[in-house]
Amino acid sequence: MKLLGYNRHESHPQFGPALPYSQLLADLQLLRDLGCNFIRGCHYPQDQRFLDLCDELGFLVWEETLGWQQKEKHFLSLNYKTSHRMMVDEMVKASFNHPSVILWGFLNEGDSHTLAAAPVYREASEQLRRLDPTRLITYASNHPKDDLCYDFADVISHNIYPGWYGDTEVEDRFSLILPAIRACLDHIDSHGQKSKPYILSEIGCEALYGWRDPMNGFFTEEFQAEYLRIVCEEVSRNPRINGLALWHFADARTYQGAYAMGRPRAFNNKGTLDEYRRPKKSYGVVKKIFGGPRK
Repeated sequence: MKLLGYNRHESHPQFGPALPYSQLLADLQLLRDLGCNFIRGCHYPQDQRFLDLCDELGFLVWEETLGWQQKEKHFLSLNYKTSHRMMVDEMVKASFNHPSVILWGFLNEGDSHTLAAAPVYREASEQLRRLDPTRLITYASNHPKDDLCYDFADVISHNIYPGWYGDTEVEDRFSLILPAIRACLDHIDSHGQKSKPYILSEIGCEALYGWRDPMNGFFTEEFQAEYLRIVCEEVSRNPRINGLALWHFADARTYQGAYAMGRPRAFNNKGTLDEYRRPKKSYGVVKKIFGGPRK
């Protein structure tokens, strides 16, 4: 089975990070309409009510510990390492009996390319295998070419944003997407990981709901729709890619400091739906490729 789905934050402008049961169900109904069978619960263990619904509705879930872009200073901190060990234990105890959970994850976008991180990644993977030898283990790496911890994972997963971040001198942003994906695959396959499944755990671009432009400029719904079309078609036809978690299901508030200057509305606007779950143009594109139900 090829995993097709989204990253999903527990976020809504009316409810913050504490969604009512009806909204949890509504989100899953939208994901089912899109044709999804897979959800990455980023970047923290999921609400047990949400996992109950995933069990009942047949979704497959990546469950992971709290974390985002841990640096070398964290991996050298005894307090941090102790806290992470406790989080792994608590996550497995809470979610072990959910049949929807098929992957354990940890340390999203940590500095897995540093020597300081490797012992913590090794320890987390060994701890998970002791607690639950039945499920596969992964982590989302944003260091696809120099990651040092692939040996500790059962599934290789990459967070990449070709054509969106970096390469500012390239005019045709879409031309960067497929070469970047294939370069990641070539790298891991040539470095001893060819036998492991591969998931694109994050990929996407921003679009502001309602901003349409015949020039298909940045932040338009047209730009995002074309970007996700290229990604989804590649995943659907490439047998080496076993799963996709698009970033992101719905827009969510982000930085409040200076970093927000690069995020219109102080939101991460990469959702296929906006924060109120209004679909953008990319919704229909993804639904067509994922095979969601037709009206």
